[in-house]
Amino acid sequence: MLRLTPRDQALLAHVARYRLTTVDVVQRLLRPNVSRNAIGKVLSRLCAAGLLHKYPLLHPTLYYVLGDGGAQALGIGTHRTLPLGPQSLPMEYGVLLYATLGSERRQRLTKQELLTRCAWLPAALAESPHCKDIKQAVLELVRVDLGGPADHVARKCAADLREREKLREFSLLVKEGRFRLVIVTSTAEKSVAVRQALNRHEWPQGLRIHLSIVSQLLPLTARRAHA
Repeated sequence: MLRLTPRDQALLAHVARYRLTTVDVVQRLLRPNVSRNAIGKVLSRLCAAGLLHKYPLLHPTLYYVLGDGGAQALGIGTHRTLPLGPQSLPMEYGVLLYATLGSERRQRLTKQELLTRCAWLPAALAESPHCKDIKQAVLELVRVDLGGPADHVARKCAADLREREKLREFSLLVKEGRFRLVIVTSTAEKSVAVRQALNRHEWPQGLRIHLSIVSQLLPLTARRAHA
């Protein structure tokens, strides 16, 4: 069996946290002084050992998820070793890039971490991607625009908030400025359209809303209609 170095273990933990990764993200986040070629060899070694699986993202780029051995070692279900579907791939990729490639990095919370922090949150709502803004101690709910009309994105966000507004603890979080709704989209034009659509809805007082542009999403969502 392959003997894992502390760096290997950190890489597997990173993939478990974010559901997927790429060479560029590993280089930026974990190994900034290592070449892309060398990182690719590390990832290939872990794939050969069954600890990671690789799948095509956008040719020639690959993305990596846990392999059967990696999932078993971390106590994670084997469903996380499968290729991501046409909706889950841009969603998970968008969260990954939002959290790791911005000037102010976020950390995606695992479901267990989120429920430990917010024990009042129903488990079903904890399935949605959440990040933490360490600097401002703000909890973020991240919704990735999958390419549909701006009004559709705004309605989805409104539905997200309606479910949570029923919870007294959530309302307090919003009122105290410790919660942020993040919408990740692919272009500046779409960001403007989503902002305009959001303005047609009423939101809880104190709610922070942030739109983040991740241009790498565009090829994955281009087939869907834009507003």
